[in-house]
Amino acid sequence: MLSFALDIFDVAKSRPCYVFADVCVSPFSGVIIIMRPTAYGDKTRAVSTATKVAQGQVNDETMQSKSSSIWKRIAGKLGINIPIVLLMIKYQDNQVADHFLTIGYLIPIMSILAVPIFPQARFIQNLLVASLLVCLAAAISLLAMWCAVKARENTTHISKEALANGPVTGAQVSPSYNAAASANMGIWLFFEVWLINTFRAYRPQYFLPSIIFSIFINVTGTYGTLFVTMKQVEALVSRLLQTFFAGFGISASVSLVIVPFSSRTIISMLVTEELHGLKSILEVQGQYMLSLPMREWYGTKSSTTYARSANKSWFSTRAKPWPEADALKKVTADVTELQVKVQSELRYAKREVAWGKLGSKDMVTICRLIKNILVPILGIESFIGITDRIEKRGGWEALRVPKTANSLTESKSNSLEDKEKGQWKEILEQLNDRVRQLQKTVIEGFDHSLYTLELAKRPLSPADTDIEANSLGYSAGERGFAKYLENAIQDFLRQREGPLKKWCAEMGVDDSSQLNGMKPSDNSLHELHQSQLYLILDLEYSFLVTAREVLNLVKYADSKVDDGTMSKKRLILPTCKQMKKWFWAMLSREDSNLDYQVYSTRSGSPTVHLGDAIQGEKDTEHLRPTSVWEKVTDKFRVIPNFFGSAESAFGFRVATGTMAIAIICFLRNSQQFFIEQRLIWGSIMVAISMTQTAGSGVYGQFLRFSGTLVAMVASYIIWYIVDQHPAGIIVFTGITMFLYHYPLIKSPNNPVIPMIGMVTVILIVGYELQVQKIGILRSISNGQAYHPLYELAPFRLATVVAGVSVAFFFTYFPSVITARSQLRKDLGSCLYILCNYYSSVHQTVALQSRDAEGDLKDKGSPGRRLEKARIRLYVKDLVLLQGIEKHVKFTAWEPTFGGKFPQASYDSIIRFTTMTAHASETFRVLPIADNTQNTPGSWLKDFKRLISSLQLTSQEVTSLLAIVASAISTGRPMPPYLKAPQFMNLRQLLNRMDGDILSTRHVLEPGYTAFAVIQVSSTMLRDDLEGLLEETKNLVGEAKFNIDVTGIENLNADPVMMGGRGD
Repeated sequence: MLSFALDIFDVAKSRPCYVFADVCVSPFSGVIIIMRPTAYGDKTRAVSTATKVAQGQVNDETMQSKSSSIWKRIAGKLGINIPIVLLMIKYQDNQVADHFLTIGYLIPIMSILAVPIFPQARFIQNLLVASLLVCLAAAISLLAMWCAVKARENTTHISKEALANGPVTGAQVSPSYNAAASANMGIWLFFEVWLINTFRAYRPQYFLPSIIFSIFINVTGTYGTLFVTMKQVEALVSRLLQTFFAGFGISASVSLVIVPFSSRTIISMLVTEELHGLKSILEVQGQYMLSLPMREWYGTKSSTTYARSANKSWFSTRAKPWPEADALKKVTADVTELQVKVQSELRYAKREVAWGKLGSKDMVTICRLIKNILVPILGIESFIGITDRIEKRGGWEALRVPKTANSLTESKSNSLEDKEKGQWKEILEQLNDRVRQLQKTVIEGFDHSLYTLELAKRPLSPADTDIEANSLGYSAGERGFAKYLENAIQDFLRQREGPLKKWCAEMGVDDSSQLNGMKPSDNSLHELHQSQLYLILDLEYSFLVTAREVLNLVKYADSKVDDGTMSKKRLILPTCKQMKKWFWAMLSREDSNLDYQVYSTRSGSPTVHLGDAIQGEKDTEHLRPTSVWEKVTDKFRVIPNFFGSAESAFGFRVATGTMAIAIICFLRNSQQFFIEQRLIWGSIMVAISMTQTAGSGVYGQFLRFSGTLVAMVASYIIWYIVDQHPAGIIVFTGITMFLYHYPLIKSPNNPVIPMIGMVTVILIVGYELQVQKIGILRSISNGQAYHPLYELAPFRLATVVAGVSVAFFFTYFPSVITARSQLRKDLGSCLYILCNYYSSVHQTVALQSRDAEGDLKDKGSPGRRLEKARIRLYVKDLVLLQGIEKHVKFTAWEPTFGGKFPQASYDSIIRFTTMTAHASETFRVLPIADNTQNTPGSWLKDFKRLISSLQLTSQEVTSLLAIVASAISTGRPMPPYLKAPQFMNLRQLLNRMDGDILSTRHVLEPGYTAFAVIQVSSTMLRDDLEGLLEETKNLVGEAKFNIDVTGIENLNADPVMMGGRGD
């Protein structure tokens, strides 16, 4: 027993603490370190205050303390704090028993592959699946080796001389070699590898359990060729089961008992950080609003010249830098990423047993309320795109009609333009003043929610609170603050009336009935002013909805205090419904979860099924079965569909690559060499490093080689820096494992290098420690030759190089599935789902306009059912977009043969797809039903008719998206003469209705704001569809059905018209 101390700085409390560790010298793993924190304080408080744990960041204020030492600055630079340190040491409580002998080093490997740093619910799910797969591997292995033993018994009539003489003269022949047994085990190993990798392709979230299964079957599949009796077979399987489950048990004890870490803790930290991030967004929005009047809204000579050149590119840079907008986009993207992490972790938190105050329903409601806050904030962020488009088109001036002979003189025109510029700047500045007052109260609302839900500590100093709020009796965290925020919202609504009506009167947009008698020049000016009004209303509405959603969060936080939820902690158990969902989720693909691409990246098989979005695609080769015979035989079609699927083909490819190395074990003259030199790790490396696409495969193979190389160097250092003394080796091995967890925790989406590094160090160092304990004679009893560490480490690297080389070869042979082709297919699927999503949004707006949504709390109401379908489609579309981004990165790892990859075209289409999804999302949050009790009934009825008429026709939008999706998926050219949908004529609509419907006398009505939001969203959607259509034509071409004039005399002989593809 060896004790030592680690000097760790508690950055959350700005003081050092010491963690004493008892190091038990183990001859096998060398990795038993039991941590005993002392002088640590309250761990729960440290965890709750570390709101930057997800990214490994710490509070800047604590890190900039005057008393901070050099070690604290290093810890801050690396992003290390107490929760990070605890996560990095969790795995190290591995125990090894003497009876494991030559396979004892597999115990720490299994404890690592079980990943005890996972939150409890995720860890338990991973552990259950791994345990089931290990039991299945044991059962299949017993059956396979039983067949091999029987095959050996039935071929014993062959003479020993014939068995001893191999086909290669002088080659060393395995004394127990039997061709029938080896052939049998080869067939079984091929089947097992195909089976597990097909499963891995179907369920990529179980990548690590699949690796554990692969290790088990590779060990039994190769050593099974040596056994003569079933007693030997059962002994190996029994010992392997004990070894694997010992590692699982140690990992479970560390995860669940020693340092428990739950998904609820992660969500609490992420929600806290997200609320602080939302506060940061509002602060950045203040700077953004100050910069709006300073932009070139009316254009200049230089901006006009720039606009002409910018029209050639949809995504050109700005002529004038806009740092405030860039900062807003960055902080909004960071908070959006946090929301994705929260939603990904939420389903695991609902399945956990916990001791706390907030139940699973409370956490779901809080996360939903925060998500509702983020939606209008994204609308404000999209205003940046609107401004950029106006500037790139030459500003508001570009919307005027060309000057004619009856136009104003140049001096009068310039004077009028200067006046309009001043009025537009004034209305923006007035909006900024109103918004600044509202945002100040909204930020306090975030603080109130943090304090009330006990996600942050209340300030102890009165100086930290708002003096003005205290004078009114309302401050964050105290009763009555919801009323204070509600009054601030009402003040914002009252203050907007005067400036809006004044600006409308000055700009001449106070009566829309004047449209019929306007000249073309006056009409264009009137439309320009209406567009400006719509932008103001849209921006106001986004700020207003943000405040209202924060108010809902504040009220909900107060309700948790009123009903006694926050008064005491209680035992929280998952419901039967949640456990049932968990069971089915374990069996499902989970490609509708926002973290699906994380698992898919690890397994390299990111396949998202369209599912219900296809809506029962018709079978072009079979009619619907009617008779009993047809219905029964229709079930048998599942078998060829399964074996002919892409997942099965992937499993076959991996099995072929694995056998390219494993075949050495099944040949007479090379079997002993395979066993002695541990070539089994080369076959295992093939099985775990091949992926469905070439780009992800090459990327993963490079990382595995790099990780093994680094681990080999680390093994040399660990072994020789202490002159081969076991006590020192164990200490340095523990430190190395500790440090390997830093990149694993900081970058959980890229676990290959730390995972392969830890496994390699255990394989090399753990084996050498094992030899020191049990001796060389017992170590070579399993048929493996002994090598000192300086030879074993290069052998390990050589097996990895061989494995990744074979994997690379079979990635491209006999055919290849590139990340580029998968990118094209996924992009087509994304657009197809977007069709369904837009259709569901259109139906939602239609229900709102007819007041037919019903009670959204009723699960059977039309509005609730549409909401559920809409969310499912939107999430799956986001999952596909995440996968597309990963495919784009993987394309850089693929060798290019022939012409270059059209990266620019794909990037443009992906951007347009993302913007179309966001533009569609804005339609669903409309103030149609807000405060309708004060609105005249006839006006509201006509207004809803106008809203329904002015929307882009749903059929035209979905048809265009479906055609684009099909063209990209198949790579075939687009149909000719296809154009994006256009708006209906406003003057024609007004002639059919009351001409006073758009009078600015109704500008304060919620319905008028709804019209403005739809106008802005529709304009953005139309522009995005035009850009999407243009870029798609550039990528796949446009079909040309024309006749060659030079061959017109041959039409009678050859009546076929040729179709051409436009490049």
